[in-house]
Amino acid sequence: GPAALLTFAIKKLTFSSKQLVPLITNPKKENLEYLVNLVKEGKLKTVIDSKHPLSKAEDGWAKSINGHATGKIIVEI
Repeated sequence: GPAALLTFAIKKLTFSSKQLVPLITNPKKENLEYLVNLVKEGKLKTVIDSKHPLSKAEDGWAKSINGHATGKIIVEI
């Protein structure tokens, strides 16, 4: 699928051995409501290290490769 293709392309471009888990979302109301409830109940916590626009995705990637991220690195599309 698209995530596997993206992972393959990124590994080929960077020669990295890091495990990649791309997340491509297509939000649906019922799924978002479920996630909001998990957050409200304290059952879902996400640590976001940084956010980068797609035009600066390489900055986020560099931070990930260098091991300096302390949470998830988000690339906004």
